[in-house]
Amino acid sequence: SQSTRDDLIGMLGAPPEKITVVYEAADPVYRPIPREEALASYKDKHLLPEEFILFVSTIEPRKNITALLRAYALLRERYRVTTGLVLAGGVGWQSEQIFEEVEQLDLTDHVTFLGRVNNGDLLYLYNLARCLAHPALYEGFGLTPLEAMASGTPVVVSNVSSLPEVVGDAGLLVDPNDVEDLAVALQRVLTDDALHATLREKGLARASVFSWQRAAQETMAIYQRALSTN
Repeated sequence: SQSTRDDLIGMLGAPPEKITVVYEAADPVYRPIPREEALASYKDKHLLPEEFILFVSTIEPRKNITALLRAYALLRERYRVTTGLVLAGGVGWQSEQIFEEVEQLDLTDHVTFLGRVNNGDLLYLYNLARCLAHPALYEGFGLTPLEAMASGTPVVVSNVSSLPEVVGDAGLLVDPNDVEDLAVALQRVLTDDALHATLREKGLARASVFSWQRAAQETMAIYQRALSTN
């Protein structure tokens, strides 16, 4: 990402002329699919809520899950939201405090941890979710929001590092250190059907800008430039 390029230049003093940004893309498996038998079977199989906010990533502090849990608790308390919260991802470092936070906020009956999920099942999850919440404190690119947008799922993401660059105006951007800001953005997506539809269409359009064919062509061009200068 351009954000990572800026970090390399600013923190490590890397020569700007030697860094080219080539964007990755979501796996083509991620796409909108009907909420019918397969999706219903997956939801019932894993005892998922009828409607839920989805988080996808490793369960670790960098992903700012504590802030998400506090925002979710605020949603339930202030806005009387009954939507569930589902977290898909393997357990990472210092995850204990995250599970403790669930208990301290009295959210045990409303938060579901699925563990690591394969791409096929993740496609179902994206399509079932009302929205994706990704309040990470830092991302070098931000592939998860891109996968969600490619699946037609609105996203609420942090306004830091590479995430605004990847999401553009196709999602709601929030201050990852402001729990209320995150709660308000989630509440908007959960309750405003017109906004939800707009973000869905913008997300699909934004995701289509990224492709592995383009990434391959741009990477090949770098090799060709390097060869021509030697």
